[in-house]
Amino acid sequence: MRLALDIETVSPDLGPDERPDFRDSDDFELLAVALGYERPEGVESTVLFRDGTDAASELALLDRVLDWCDARPAKTLVTYNGEAFDLLHLRGRAERAAAAVGDDEVPDRVDAFLDGLAHDDLRDRAVDRWGGRPRFEDACDRVGVDVPETLWREYDHGRDPRAWRGATGTDDPTVQNSDVPGFGAAYLDLAAVGATDTLTFRELERMLTDYALADVEPLFELADAL
Repeated sequence: MRLALDIETVSPDLGPDERPDFRDSDDFELLAVALGYERPEGVESTVLFRDGTDAASELALLDRVLDWCDARPAKTLVTYNGEAFDLLHLRGRAERAAAAVGDDEVPDRVDAFLDGLAHDDLRDRAVDRWGGRPRFEDACDRVGVDVPETLWREYDHGRDPRAWRGATGTDDPTVQNSDVPGFGAAYLDLAAVGATDTLTFRELERMLTDYALADVEPLFELADAL
């Protein structure tokens, strides 16, 4: 049995013109974790969101992720570029949030979970097959795996990503990976003040859920195709 995982992040300590160091967990915080589980009858998937902006909310999200995975026995964890990003920052953010709260239980749980599974990083297989640095969407396209697009104008969230995009991709109708911190920060700000019944919050969550599921649900099919 296989699990699949993809994290979505925000970078609250960076300005709009600052690029994060993708190897430094100080430049990222968790927004959500998309999870998939392969069952005989099909893939079960979910997206678990953080519900605030403090360190305790980040640890609570990690606890929920681990509880979900613990209830679904697996031998293999499937990611795309997980070694360099998702798993790196799951460990890093667990350590940093735990240090801020004064609780080291969650980092130990994260380590035990990740160390207990074989990791199938599909980016490594894509590089072996085609060379270069293939993006997830490009790898899927090459083997005929569909990745649904998330169109930001189709959701009533009141945010325009062109406000934070540079010249490249300004008018792109799809939600881009670089848009998630902007949308995610708005989502977490509303969650932190309890504004979860608002239309804006619900639509941000719906859009971010659709986007995150499109990153995790195709992983099993991509793994088989590779």
